[in-house]
Amino acid sequence: MAEEFSPLFEPLQEIENPKKCIGKYIWMIITLPVTVWFMLTFRIHMPKCHLQQLYLPALDLSDTSNATAVFVATATLNPTLFFDLELENTMNDHSVRYSDINLTFYYGPNRNLTIANYRVPGFYQGKEKKAYRRDVVESHDLPWDDAIRKVSNGSTAVFRVDLVAKPTFRYWFWYSKRRWLRVGAKVEVDATGKKVKKEAIPLKSAAARGPRGGSGRMGFLQVLLGFVLSVVLLY
Repeated sequence: MAEEFSPLFEPLQEIENPKKCIGKYIWMIITLPVTVWFMLTFRIHMPKCHLQQLYLPALDLSDTSNATAVFVATATLNPTLFFDLELENTMNDHSVRYSDINLTFYYGPNRNLTIANYRVPGFYQGKEKKAYRRDVVESHDLPWDDAIRKVSNGSTAVFRVDLVAKPTFRYWFWYSKRRWLRVGAKVEVDATGKKVKKEAIPLKSAAARGPRGGSGRMGFLQVLLGFVLSVVLLY
């Protein structure tokens, strides 16, 4: 009779085995941090972009020649603008490789009037590194009479700077696919010819829309790999 009912008690005996349960919990405690670390290594943060300086010599009315130029032909004005751009890689586990970076400068807060374009050659940026790109660009079609009138009256001339790039990010031994980086900001310039805001201006994602880059998000493939790794380690 006991032999007939013995199969019914075998599952209970297996469940009541404390060593096997403790072993699984120990493996879970050990492998969970490893799995979380593995999944977080695929997390990407787009570089931070700041406009350190924007300077238009023609709007610098502290220069007497420019102040006099308000009443003369705009052809005598210096049509150039100077910019100082900062790009920061905040990640400590991924380096960045930029393709060419395109900068577009506009007169006015919107994108109705393009006044200059500039291409920053691609480069490599290490982990937790900052890079600076400075240059002088010649503007075109900028309504100098309107801009000079605004700054001479104690107001400000409003410009806009947009940045577009497609960087790749290095994992352990390979690079990710290219992701869109589209950021921009408006800049107010006063009678010094420089931006009003003394602090660096962050370029934010309010620039023209484009394909989504998935900044700071884990994709389906990364989550799946993390799940598979956890299953393999636990069982």
